[in-house]
Amino acid sequence: MTIFKRRTVLAAALSLMANVSFSPAFAQDPDYNAVFPGILMNKDIKPTGQEMKPVKKDNRPLKVGFLPTAMDTYYQRVLAGVKEEIDKRGGADAIDLLVQAPSSQSATDDQIRTMEAWINDGVDAIAVALYNEGALLPSIRRATEAGIPIFLFNSPIADNPYYVSDIGYDQSDGGRAQAQWLVDTYGDKEVKVGILEGLPGPHTSQRMKGFDEIISKHPNFKIVAKQPAGWVRAQGLSVTENMFTANPDIEVLVALYDEMALGGLQALKAKGLNGKVAIVGYENMKEANDAILTGDFAATVDTGAKEEGRNIIRAVDEFLMKGHPLPKKIFVAPKTYDAKNIKTFDQSDYVYVPQQKM
Repeated sequence: MTIFKRRTVLAAALSLMANVSFSPAFAQDPDYNAVFPGILMNKDIKPTGQEMKPVKKDNRPLKVGFLPTAMDTYYQRVLAGVKEEIDKRGGADAIDLLVQAPSSQSATDDQIRTMEAWINDGVDAIAVALYNEGALLPSIRRATEAGIPIFLFNSPIADNPYYVSDIGYDQSDGGRAQAQWLVDTYGDKEVKVGILEGLPGPHTSQRMKGFDEIISKHPNFKIVAKQPAGWVRAQGLSVTENMFTANPDIEVLVALYDEMALGGLQALKAKGLNGKVAIVGYENMKEANDAILTGDFAATVDTGAKEEGRNIIRAVDEFLMKGHPLPKKIFVAPKTYDAKNIKTFDQSDYVYVPQQKM
């Protein structure tokens, strides 16, 4: 072949290549927003390589363990979402739900015993909320090594490399939402604020981190008192009594959980201050929602508890029933409710609504 002919053939080949569209050797990520409505993809992080890989299981029903840190009003809403999504997939014939709650928020030993029992029984998946991640790490690792995927939920810190997905919302976003409501409501007015914190730990620290990120930019808000109230109503009552005895000029009471805020409301009513002190809660419990309607609460932050439950079962469905990979974080954005928008909230979000059989 002459040099001229070789050049002509080469030119033709290059021209053909230029007009051919090559597809990458790897598949694109699934459309996670189609599976998990409202998911915040900017919260996505990369897999570690040590979590369990997706697998399509044919056995039915799948045994799925649900292990909160306690069975309070928040986790009741999460559980309602779990049950509704199970109904959509065929109910108990598709997923056999095992529910076990510790005796208290900090009863990590109870969680460990339950985890170990479920691992020994060979359940298909475990969804667990973490209070003490370090203490549960050996069980999380053992479950993964046994082929049992771990889905975290409502867990503010997820440092272990073994969980498949962290499901819920960014706890810091909840604190930011509380602080942003204060800024939007009071502007540049000087306001004295008291804060009811929860138990020391990641839930409190992450919520306060978000709150401080916003409020630190607005020096007109003076934090005059900040005390833990244990996440419970009784302590919210007693701590608020003491707080207002020492600081009677507090104008806004911020609570990192509605249970504590409702205790605070009791204390303020006893002092004749309800309606005079703005209460900003966190969780949008039914009683907090009602308190906004009556004017006893100013605002509360809804963190999508029922949607979190739905997302747990959607994740199990994708990972174990369909064999699809999942994002490491399945987070939705919190939403603040006050007198202006409280009537837009769907009250059925508080309860389990069984699937209507056709």
